[in-house]
Amino acid sequence: MQQEASIAGAGNTVVQIVGDGNTVTTGHPPHLTLTRYVARRQIRQDLDRLSPYARSTPLLGRETELASLHTFLREPRDLLARVLVGDGGCGKTRLALELCEQASTTGWNAGFVTRTELQRFFREQNLSDWGWQKPTLIVVDYAAEHAELLSQWLNELTDRAAAAPHVLRLLLLERNASTDTGWWTTVFASGGWGVLNKRALLDPPEPVPIPPLGRAEDRLALLGTVLAQANPGQPIDLPVHDAAFRDKLMQLVWGGDPLFLMMAALAMVQVGHARALALGRIDLADALAQHEADRLRQLARVRSLDPALVQHLAACVTLAQGMSREDFERFASSEKATIHRPSGGDAAVLADVLQEALPRANGIAPVLPDLIGEALIMRTMRQNPGAAAVLRCHAAFGRAVAESVIRCAQDFAPQSPAPLRWLEGIMHALDDEEDELAALDDSLPMESVVLSDLNLKVAERLQALCVAREDAPMPRRAAVLNRLATARGMAGQPEAALGTAEEAVDLYRELVAQQPEVFRPDLARSLSNLAVRLNALGQREPALQAAQEATDLNRELADQWPDVFRPDLAGSLNNLANSLSELGQREPALQAAQEAVDIRRELADQRPDVFRPDLARSLQTLASRLSELGQREPALQAAQEAVDIRREFAAQRPDVFRPDLAASLGTLANRFSELGQREPALQAAQEATDLYRELADRWPEVFRPELAMTLNNLANSLSELGQREPALQAAQEVTDLYRELADQRPEVFRPGLAMSLNNLANSLNELGQRKLALQVAQEATDLYREFATQRPDVFRPDLAMSLSNLANRLSELGHREPAWQAALEAADLYSKLADQRPDVFRPDLARSLIVLALRTRDVSGAAEALPLAQEAVTTLALEFLRRPDAHAQLMGAMLRDYLQLCDSARATPDLELLGPLLPYFTNKE
Repeated sequence: MQQEASIAGAGNTVVQIVGDGNTVTTGHPPHLTLTRYVARRQIRQDLDRLSPYARSTPLLGRETELASLHTFLREPRDLLARVLVGDGGCGKTRLALELCEQASTTGWNAGFVTRTELQRFFREQNLSDWGWQKPTLIVVDYAAEHAELLSQWLNELTDRAAAAPHVLRLLLLERNASTDTGWWTTVFASGGWGVLNKRALLDPPEPVPIPPLGRAEDRLALLGTVLAQANPGQPIDLPVHDAAFRDKLMQLVWGGDPLFLMMAALAMVQVGHARALALGRIDLADALAQHEADRLRQLARVRSLDPALVQHLAACVTLAQGMSREDFERFASSEKATIHRPSGGDAAVLADVLQEALPRANGIAPVLPDLIGEALIMRTMRQNPGAAAVLRCHAAFGRAVAESVIRCAQDFAPQSPAPLRWLEGIMHALDDEEDELAALDDSLPMESVVLSDLNLKVAERLQALCVAREDAPMPRRAAVLNRLATARGMAGQPEAALGTAEEAVDLYRELVAQQPEVFRPDLARSLSNLAVRLNALGQREPALQAAQEATDLNRELADQWPDVFRPDLAGSLNNLANSLSELGQREPALQAAQEAVDIRRELADQRPDVFRPDLARSLQTLASRLSELGQREPALQAAQEAVDIRREFAAQRPDVFRPDLAASLGTLANRFSELGQREPALQAAQEATDLYRELADRWPEVFRPELAMTLNNLANSLSELGQREPALQAAQEVTDLYRELADQRPEVFRPGLAMSLNNLANSLNELGQRKLALQVAQEATDLYREFATQRPDVFRPDLAMSLSNLANRLSELGHREPAWQAALEAADLYSKLADQRPDVFRPDLARSLIVLALRTRDVSGAAEALPLAQEAVTTLALEFLRRPDAHAQLMGAMLRDYLQLCDSARATPDLELLGPLLPYFTNKE
């Protein structure tokens, strides 16, 4: 049975309907019909248990999320909206159904608005007359598909907020939502004067992700419940008290998603718990899709129909997210002829069979849950003929098919490129249909690596259509440009991205001059985007200017509307910290990074599911800024926290968060290395390299620069642990990679090339290739001298480091005078740097002084060198006593050199200086 609530216009009666297929006439006032899908609760086969609409199991492990949603309902404000996001299988729909059920018992009208009902509502009603007579909760699933309609609706609702007859809540469900681009910005960041009012409706201001089930007890309870239902009378005992089993369950990538646990329970009936837990996401879905395909084929055989045709049509229905009987018969008649199965059965008989197999009021339902339906689509359509069938479905049923294919791409594209080909075909089919292309653009998650190429193609086509339209509104042109800039950046086209971002900023400046209250948030967002694009091309000063302006704008907005714009302020502060650091302004950079972390930590404390990914980003930035100022222990702590957060999210959504995890691991490796923790540094560097190598193999334009950086870290870690051959191999690979990148974009990648050359010289020297090592060290120094001339605040430390290394390489080949000159220049540079920031540069100064001492010995003798060596030991002593593990290797080498120089000069060592230091090494021996 299906229960529906019809919400009529102001002054009209709310009608409760029980049963399927009922019609209630309430006159002409606008009305909106909601459903709680009561008719879908019937369970006829095991697969039905997996549908969220069946509510076949209690809602387990969602107490926190449900309590938060009830708080959302109880807020005193009349109009509020919330966005829930999460991958297929995380339980969004099930959670929303439970909320509707509970709300309805306390006097609320609560339910889902279906796709067809929402379209009817906007097509037939005068929205300004629509009202509701009691507290109302409206759930919109697949929100991206309806972005334009939702934007219009919210514009209308915010205009009437002061006269709202009763409390109204909108709960929007979708897999992904970005506050910078896509469907979320169409709904909440477009629409002229009402933008700020729409943003103010959000509680919280950013999308709320559904976390995985975090307790083993909840996961075990869900497994046990489904097992008992699927295998009654023959219980399968789970080893619930076995620590190894519980650990395995908690470590599974899919173990926190309710749908996958339920799928695993069904698999356990067939193969046992051990084998079921060894299956991956795709394996679980595919096995159940095969079972569903077998069931459909068997029903076809019983009716003497073509089994392959029935499966094919079921896949088409699933692509369309369900069909009415009339639509199905029309489509089936055409489709069976097109695929050369004209004798496969009469369209009406085919409809009878599929209505029996996939029942829905007045039509045929898709195969559910979504992931099983997607797996059936993949099984049926993945071959070349299937691509044409997908396009025919799209031509007949439009956006619903595009949404289904996007979900297929997100779930299956890493294993199969077919959904990406289908999406490209859909894009070409919509070539001149700007509104439909814009809807597709809204639905494509920008942060998805898998979809980055398609994002770019759609964004470029939309821009071309905007250019071709002389009457294209300026806000539309600016929004399209800003999204195109992001898409080009994500696709590894930094020059094109920069030009586009500059155009977007110019347009938003014009708009702000006309309507500042409307377009200041858009200008701030576009300036942040511009700062990122400028930094990617090494244009540091203009990047800082853009980042500072974005921060100033967001600070003004956050002062006026803190609940709405504090997240934006934190994001712009994070960009500002990076830009300040690139120009050597390290103290202001740390201040900005710390403020960003403070804001995001406060937000994450309130709503961890929403803001922890942003907190991880700011923690990574903070770790680097702390390190630059010598605060190495807090830097390591921040880096480790960032990795922990990102590892958790990468397990849930690898397509989105694996690049972030790799970046955080690279930062963590450097922080470990700075504190002398060489084994953990190598482990983190190796994991980061493995992740980036896999990403760069698939998307070289995007991830080869990141691979180069992490390879450099890996080479250093290997060298520090004495693994010289692997270190040289990594150093040579990263140098070759940077040389190729620098040939393409010298202003961006020549600093990276200089860094890699310096490390390569060290690796070559360690393996006795001294002439080549000197040649490479000289090239690195020449590059750094050029950079330091242009930007001394940034590159003087690098020049000093390369000069010190060059001095050693020259000395090893007997070039004593040039070696001494290089060492002297390095020590002078480090001395000035240490005067400014002693906590950062004292260890480097000490290292350069001991090099200068040794090179002075070569030129002038041990007596002249000894004071320099003693100064080196004195300079490092305080840092060594504070952090002996971090500086033991350097201090040990310096003490040996100092004592040897004392012996050569026939001088007595300074026992007062050595007294606190020697016991450490004596104890170690």
